[in-house]
Amino acid sequence: MSAASRISRKARGSQVIVFEKTDVVSYGACGLPYYIGGVNDDIELVKIRSADEFRAGGVDLRLRHEVTAVDVVAKTVTVRRLEDGTEFVQGWDKLLIATGSRPVFPAIEGRELENVFVLKTIPQAEEIKRAVLSDKVQRVAIIGGGFIGLEMCEAILNRGKKPLLFEAMDHVMGGYDELFQTALEEQIVKKGVELRTGELVQRIEGRDGAVCGISTSKGRYEVDAVVFAIGVQPNTELFTDPRFKKLKNGAIITTDAMETGVPDVYAAGDCATLYNAVTGKLDYIALGTNANKQGRLAADAMLGHEVHFNRTLGTSILRVMDFEMGKTGVSEREAKECGLDYGTATVQNISHSPYYTCPAPYTLTAKIVYDRKTHVLLGAQIMGEHEAAMRINIFACAVDRKMTTEELGMLDMAYSPSVTYIWDIVHVVANAAK
Repeated sequence: MSAASRISRKARGSQVIVFEKTDVVSYGACGLPYYIGGVNDDIELVKIRSADEFRAGGVDLRLRHEVTAVDVVAKTVTVRRLEDGTEFVQGWDKLLIATGSRPVFPAIEGRELENVFVLKTIPQAEEIKRAVLSDKVQRVAIIGGGFIGLEMCEAILNRGKKPLLFEAMDHVMGGYDELFQTALEEQIVKKGVELRTGELVQRIEGRDGAVCGISTSKGRYEVDAVVFAIGVQPNTELFTDPRFKKLKNGAIITTDAMETGVPDVYAAGDCATLYNAVTGKLDYIALGTNANKQGRLAADAMLGHEVHFNRTLGTSILRVMDFEMGKTGVSEREAKECGLDYGTATVQNISHSPYYTCPAPYTLTAKIVYDRKTHVLLGAQIMGEHEAAMRINIFACAVDRKMTTEELGMLDMAYSPSVTYIWDIVHVVANAAK
């Protein structure tokens, strides 16, 4: 929708057609756990723009229209109207694939039982919320210790129910270094989450057609509902022409101008690849921030302008159960895996001046990864109970602009006792680099 709106604005008179299989467009999927947990009880607030708003902007948006075939030689798509099942063929000059992704739902025993869920769409959120509010559901197994899994744990706690979080790896939040993972784990356990790491869920058990338990590689647990949050898979099965090159997970490989291997065909969002600005390698980072930028630039590319989307850092933040974390660029583990010659620095500091006590300053922890020879910043992580997460954006700017630790350590940042310390933790960790 970012691409469609931009083309409609910049190329007056062009025909911009969008086919959407469902009846919902432009909603904030990241807000669904908060809706389930009761932070927001109005699902309409999750919807960003209506179909009528897009149409008023000149986009020919057709809901409940499923594309069933793509002919890149004839430059046509075959479309089924879901209302009546009729089909038609639509020609195109330029084609943008923006089919997104779907939650990974493993084919394990019991997945068909009542109260087994994945979360990506508004109807799925409605189903989970109804189950969680039911008196029959008291213990909920969350499978996967990433963003959605952790946010769902908080949502379950907010509803007065018991979350059990299962992660097959040794720690949650796999993109972070262990110091940050263990701190987060301690926090969520303290808040009431039963955490089981290093356990692979093998079977869902049922009674009278509904969930009654799960079996893992280490034991059995009684639960009343299961939510899978173990990642996403690109929706690209429709694109079978051999000129479409894909990663192992199915993501369509594109250039930094969102071009596929087929002339006049572009791909953007969770169905496509991008380039990691730190490693210089092809990557798959399914974040809404990336998707929106790709949509904007794909529109310009389709209109014939030169574009380059090559500045992705994977910047992300998490706030869960009064704990904040942020990451940009590469972690130490990732730097090691990429064979980079790197150094690190880790420090603790207070969030603001000690004499401003309402609220009292919080303890923050920051870690940076930098090029050992040039001191150019390669990545950063930060955590703390409050006032931590948004500082990652300073680090993101530094990584994007290839600042050295010396430059970041002397950056002219604002100071006020109620907001920061005279030497902010951003300065302190940068100046700790050797």
